[in-house]
Amino acid sequence: MVKFPSQLLISTKHQKHQILQPLFGPFGTTLITDSNFDTDAFGTFCGGIPRLEGPKITVKEKCLAGMKFSNTLQGLASEGSFGLHPAYPFLTVNEEWVVYIDLLNQIEVYGYSLSLDLCFERLNNRNAAQLDHFLNRIDFGKQGLILKDESTGLVIQKGISCKSELFRLLKAHPDWVLETELRSHFNPKRQINIRRAAQNLIDRMHSFCPNCQAIGYWVEGQEGNLPCSTCQNQTNSYQYLKFHCFECRHEELVRRKDKLEEDPQYCPICNP
Repeated sequence: MVKFPSQLLISTKHQKHQILQPLFGPFGTTLITDSNFDTDAFGTFCGGIPRLEGPKITVKEKCLAGMKFSNTLQGLASEGSFGLHPAYPFLTVNEEWVVYIDLLNQIEVYGYSLSLDLCFERLNNRNAAQLDHFLNRIDFGKQGLILKDESTGLVIQKGISCKSELFRLLKAHPDWVLETELRSHFNPKRQINIRRAAQNLIDRMHSFCPNCQAIGYWVEGQEGNLPCSTCQNQTNSYQYLKFHCFECRHEELVRRKDKLEEDPQYCPICNP
């Protein structure tokens, strides 16, 4: 069993240590932060500082930079993005990456989660009549808001979660646009997805390659096609999970356990 250190640095300024502590507590690990390390340097959701790389590369850079800043050999970091679904570009998704790096034992493992359940919305002053409905729909108070000037796009106020403060700001800035906060401590749905990515990381940390015993042995793809239960022709549903070891490159195809055949409603012959 992999053992996490008793204290583990997580590079964050948005309270991710509180979000993830329940997952690491059972391992005897307390997540700690360094408030002097500015993770905004790696990009901000509101657009003030652009992120130069994708979330997987950025999460590693953030983790290593935080470890160097705090002079520690072990660290944790999280990075998320909102964008188009990789397979269904008409859908918006929240992609989350979490990485654990241990320079002492040469460990680098990633956790990943992709979610369609997100709060990623905006409302401008021309639709002010919909404001109450908008606030109820996003569960305002738990979900925070950002106020921008619509004509310039400049951020007026971030982290708005109080209705009286919101109405005061809207009155003072009539050319407004509201956007849902995407920072983790103001976005409950993103918090759920970050926890899923962290759980995926923990699961990978406790999955060992059958060939070399390296940690992080995990599914990296799918192969094969399930037969239709009615006509036995191939469907587009995968038949095998492809496990891969990044240390020795061992690979293994494992037949999926949830089903041996596909429902004919997903068959291109039975249901063209």
